Amino acid sequence: MTYKLATSMKTLSGAQLDFYREQGYLVIQPFLSDSEVGRLKSAILRVASERADSTIDHGGFNLERARDAEGDISSGVPIQPGLLRKIQEVTECVPEVAEFCASDRALDLVEDLIGPDIYYHSSKVMFKPASHGSAKPWHQDHGYWSDTKPEQVTLWLALDDASPENGCVRLIPGSHRWGPIRHYKKELQVDEEGLPKAPMLVAAMRAGSLLAFHALTLHSSLPNRSDRSRWALLLTYDPNPRGAAQGFAGDRALRLRRTG
Repeated sequence: MTYKLATSMKTLSGAQLDFYREQGYLVIQPFLSDSEVGRLKSAILRVASERADSTIDHGGFNLERARDAEGDISSGVPIQPGLLRKIQEVTECVPEVAEFCASDRALDLVEDLIGPDIYYHSSKVMFKPASHGSAKPWHQDHGYWSDTKPEQVTLWLALDDASPENGCVRLIPGSHRWGPIRHYKKELQVDEEGLPKAPMLVAAMRAGSLLAFHALTLHSSLPNRSDRSRWALLLTYDPNPRGAAQGFAGDRALRLRRTG
């Protein structure tokens, strides 16, 4: 695993950066204040409310579905109107999220993790509605863009308290050093039986906390069986631009400090 060296740290300590490089993740709590979390949630709710009567996916708005016996999301299953599972590319429809995504607050942290060349990769809000939020099987995010270099970092921001009961993230520390793993099924996932034996971390977090993880870090989450929602904002950044030949569009440089 290779990393670009930071000339000076902006947000993290040397010990925190060493931990991320060794373990493939880092938790910072708190990262956002209650008022900052409230501002983001209110902005997201404003947009989500416009889909309150929806019963079908539209654009980047994806609704909760039941899962079949193999864990894939079933199609044509009746759902409760407006029960959102995620908003993909949320920066395109929520200006407050776009502002935070490109803020020095976020980018200083990202620069510590991946270096001074930072490109926007993707963004989403993941909802786990109370008593309905579905599980997410074990996977590497890189499985969704496997034709790129596996150097991306995701900032997973807890907008609600996240616990085992309402479906917090689980991850395998150090698994980013295993390299890319084959994914399969419609709901991309890895074969758990074929993984090396390793301890799992249950990443319970308070609202306002941040989990940064490498694109190859294995992670998953259980369904929300509680009476509390679990919202999370995910922002992914890349030290490399994605070429048009790879089928991506709209990549933009958020911070470039090349000297060569």
